[in-house]
Amino acid sequence: MDAQGDRTTNGRTAKALWEDWKEADRVGDAAAAGRLASEMTAALPGFSAIWFEAGMYSKARGEWAESVVRNQRAVDLFTAEDAAEYGGENPAAWNLGIAATAIGDWATARRAWTAYGIDGVEAGTEPIDMNFGYAPIRVNPDRPSLPHQVVPAFGDTEVVWCRRRSPAHAVISSVPLPASGHRFGDVLLHDGEPKGTRQLGEQEVAVFDQLARLSESDLPTWQAQLVGATPTDLDALADLVAPRGLGIDDWSGIHLLCADCSHGSPGAGDSAHNHTPAATDAAVLGLAGAEADLRACLDTWLAARPHVVLAELTFLW
Repeated sequence: MDAQGDRTTNGRTAKALWEDWKEADRVGDAAAAGRLASEMTAALPGFSAIWFEAGMYSKARGEWAESVVRNQRAVDLFTAEDAAEYGGENPAAWNLGIAATAIGDWATARRAWTAYGIDGVEAGTEPIDMNFGYAPIRVNPDRPSLPHQVVPAFGDTEVVWCRRRSPAHAVISSVPLPASGHRFGDVLLHDGEPKGTRQLGEQEVAVFDQLARLSESDLPTWQAQLVGATPTDLDALADLVAPRGLGIDDWSGIHLLCADCSHGSPGAGDSAHNHTPAATDAAVLGLAGAEADLRACLDTWLAARPHVVLAELTFLW
């Protein structure tokens, strides 16, 4: 920040303001950081890096409209020298895409993803609904990623599988445990920094942290206990349930991980971190949907499988 030393505001140099801002980050003084972010952008309105930092603060606080304004200014001021510093990428464009997605400003979000270098996102005003694959997302993150961050706190921390519609939002496609405060079909805003990994078939994929819940699903969550079902049987049930827009998840295979494993690569490394669930004769499924729809699927499925017993179907929430 050497180039800012000769500028002043309220009797202080801009360099001093910058140092105060970083100190507020260090000690976790969110009120001071917010005040200093405004002072810094007023003192140095022509610096992309200042607007980027201010936009990052707004992102951490969940002040999405303000984050759009600040990150848009950072994008507009981004220079070739800035690009060289960030390896050719524009981090403000990424945060602009997140913030614009949060407030449903799809025209801005589309421009932001294109500015960041993501191919295939066409200009327009309609919501982005593309196929960015499946990703595990940590709901109710147990650790903040940014100074002063306000993290979602709907319930217990859980990593759920989601279908990504854009680089920053996704729909929950697994059936979360009720303690998470989330349901199958919730739409989540998520960050782009990897926070651990999980296995998707033979591929290791990044875990992203939830930033907000954009919309809530109204599909109720159920628990089914089945005796005698084979993996092939359960695959057949999933083939009945999924095309009807209902949710199914094998809860009997849930791994309850310690925090270190959750933020790393479960299954790799120290064998002392063994979180394999206890063996059981019954399959426990999480299901999502209206009772009549689920029972219709189960009845059809059970009719062809006399060896399987539905021990319970319990409404959870």
